[in-house]
Amino acid sequence: MTKNSNPYLKQISDWGMRLYFQERESYRKKIIPLEIETKNAIIIPEGGFSKIGVLGMESLILELKSQIKADFIITAVGTGTTAIGICQYAKIKTIGILTLNNLTEIEKNSQGYDLEYLLAINSNYIFGKYAKDSKALNDFCENFYKKHKILIEPTYTGRMFYGLYDLIKGNYFPKNSKIIALHSGGIKLSH
Repeated sequence: MTKNSNPYLKQISDWGMRLYFQERESYRKKIIPLEIETKNAIIIPEGGFSKIGVLGMESLILELKSQIKADFIITAVGTGTTAIGICQYAKIKTIGILTLNNLTEIEKNSQGYDLEYLLAINSNYIFGKYAKDSKALNDFCENFYKKHKILIEPTYTGRMFYGLYDLIKGNYFPKNSKIIALHSGGIKLSH
């Protein structure tokens, strides 16, 4: 594998991130390659969940709160870092659209945080399994871009927006609710 193996690796390499590749066995054992200086580094675990990740949401919430008073925030959920951070700092109802079948992991990651029944995880928009191709979801992402000129992809943000549209159609939210839909990245690089 090289930095040119796929568009995502190339893009983050172009942004200046140093990439280190390792064999599968070392990866499975979570062995950090010796050539990586760890003294002044933050090691982000697979999937991104960590206390530092949750803490990182505080500045986003401060920025959002300075601009809008929302009734709900909706976000895609992988490991739960973003959704847990939103609940921890925003203290408003957060709808997490699960993108893979890992509800037990989310529940474990949520332990120790003051969520006060604010986090509702919705597993209705997984489309079978993580990153599984779906014509309906791909079509939704394409139509969303055509209508709004905002790129979304079918793994995270596409599922979240699909879920949001469906929840609105199903009258999940009270009339006149202010909803923040957090586009947390995962942009498909070609369009």
